[in-house]
Amino acid sequence: MAATKGAKPDAAPQSNTVPFFNPYPPMVHPVRIGIVRQEPIAKFAIWAPGAVFVDGRPVFPLKPSMIYVITPSEIKELATGKSFQIPQGKRTYISSPDYRIFCDKWWRGCLEIVTMNGKLNVINLVDLEDYLLGVVPAEMPASWHIEALKAQAVAARSYAWAHLGKGSKWLKSQGYDLVPDVRDQAYKGLAREAPTTYRAVYETRGLVLKDSGKVKPGFYRATVGDAMENLNMRKTHVANAKLESITGISDIQGIAVKQWDVNGNARSVQVMGQKKTREVYGVALAKMLGLATAGILDVHEEGNGWMFTYRGPGNGARGLSQHGANEFANKGWRFDQILQQYYQDPDGQLRLDYLDHYRAMKPKFPPPPKAKPVEEKTEETTEEEE
Repeated sequence: MAATKGAKPDAAPQSNTVPFFNPYPPMVHPVRIGIVRQEPIAKFAIWAPGAVFVDGRPVFPLKPSMIYVITPSEIKELATGKSFQIPQGKRTYISSPDYRIFCDKWWRGCLEIVTMNGKLNVINLVDLEDYLLGVVPAEMPASWHIEALKAQAVAARSYAWAHLGKGSKWLKSQGYDLVPDVRDQAYKGLAREAPTTYRAVYETRGLVLKDSGKVKPGFYRATVGDAMENLNMRKTHVANAKLESITGISDIQGIAVKQWDVNGNARSVQVMGQKKTREVYGVALAKMLGLATAGILDVHEEGNGWMFTYRGPGNGARGLSQHGANEFANKGWRFDQILQQYYQDPDGQLRLDYLDHYRAMKPKFPPPPKAKPVEEKTEETTEEEE
């Protein structure tokens, strides 16, 4: 028999009226999002026949296509007036077997009810990866390039993980990890999901940014600063005399990056003079020229010297530029190259790793090359030798 107002919440319901299934969806890393916060009332509906659970037991049946009202003291079926008294001090969940539920929007997962000081918090409990399915298309248009969407997925996953549990500014006082708006990150639920963003989340599953073994918050913004800052790019003009002094090549006619390493740093830079050509180690050259990084992307002659365009030192708390990410993706950059552009550590490396339970997929990144003096890594040819 269905529990009604005044009935003992722990009374065992009849199996033919209350369906039995796990109240929680399958979860590797649970996330709690406060979708109703400190309100006197909320409404919900379910997609398939479900139940109210207390301490893991189904105690009140829920019908699809019916509106239910929640207050701090009860859950009521609006059409019939049937109700269930919410027990104080016990975990109360609202769920259905397909783990889709409506509360202002349709969400994956289930709902957790928390009452505090006579007010209501309704919390969406869902796995981290399913949460991201509603975040990525809310933060970045699903029509954008797939590599930009993948970069967004990694950034959003990193932000979320860094703000769960002890990292949350809400958990201790309100009982949830995150809120679904710009105070954390936008989360719009099932209606915003799209095939492209589903693919972006799936193909980066479990992948996060790390620093010193800890997940770093993947901060991001729509745009960052001016046009160059937005792409995390810098430009430095170097006089001919300085380059000739450093490289030992006189009458320089051309400079080109011949090879980049796995971190996007210029491993080999070819300096071509009228009579000599020398291949120099780009990391050491960048340091001697005072460039912020060795991520040299372009060198061209300008005035009485050479203009170096290179990756900036990262955007710090500003993080990823979403528009910049899409611009790079449209130029053919992979998501990891885009992340390198915005999130590299001070040594110029990007550190990507997998969360626990995903380590079977962990990639092996080769170590960065050791810095050597420019003069020690040279190959010279002369016109006479040719």
